[in-house]
Amino acid sequence: MSPNFINRNIRSYVIITSFTILTLMSIQPAFLEFTERDLAYHMVIEHTLFFFLGVLSVQVSEIILKLLVSSNSKRKTDLKGTLILFWTKFLRTIFSVNRYGYVWIIIASALLAFWHIPSVFDFAQSHEQVHIAQHISFVVVGAVSFLAVRSLGESFKLFALFALNGIMGLAGLMFSVLDKPVYLFYSVNSHNNTGTWMLIMCIILLVIVLPFYLIKRALFYSRIRQDSSPADY
Repeated sequence: MSPNFINRNIRSYVIITSFTILTLMSIQPAFLEFTERDLAYHMVIEHTLFFFLGVLSVQVSEIILKLLVSSNSKRKTDLKGTLILFWTKFLRTIFSVNRYGYVWIIIASALLAFWHIPSVFDFAQSHEQVHIAQHISFVVVGAVSFLAVRSLGESFKLFALFALNGIMGLAGLMFSVLDKPVYLFYSVNSHNNTGTWMLIMCIILLVIVLPFYLIKRALFYSRIRQDSSPADY
């Protein structure tokens, strides 16, 4: 058994376990009640959880797709084989849109913009069914954002990091100095706390995440050059 095969299996187990844990957390009333107490918890903790749940859902779907393809190669005539073939084609159809990464960007941006309109946000807070739809939408945002990043390549990843940092920084500054609430379900102090946490996350992105990503990619390309360079004679 090769080391790459073992690493892939470990990665699959980690992804499935993480997805299961986040899913269980997302349906716990006590956890959701805690995150709804403060706008900072709502914006930072809850939105991040659903975003990563969406990212992991794509990866879990791909893992399941590989298992289905393997299983389908053994059974093609019975009902189970037919259902597996249908599900495989369905997932492949979704992933085929990866060729048009800008579609995912439009979907993610539209959903984020819509749910953060103050009147819509307040309406979702006061209506449980709409609030659930909001949570599902944030899962979708995570999934399509992951598909967009993967389909559009390294340049877009850098652009996305800088854009996310800029937007979050601007929003953080705005929220930190507000003297009137934008979202009526939360106090001014809650808005100010949200702004502070957004600024902290910007600093983390700028000082830790971005340099780590750049160093990782530099080492990756350095290894490629070494492997592709002609041997010394």
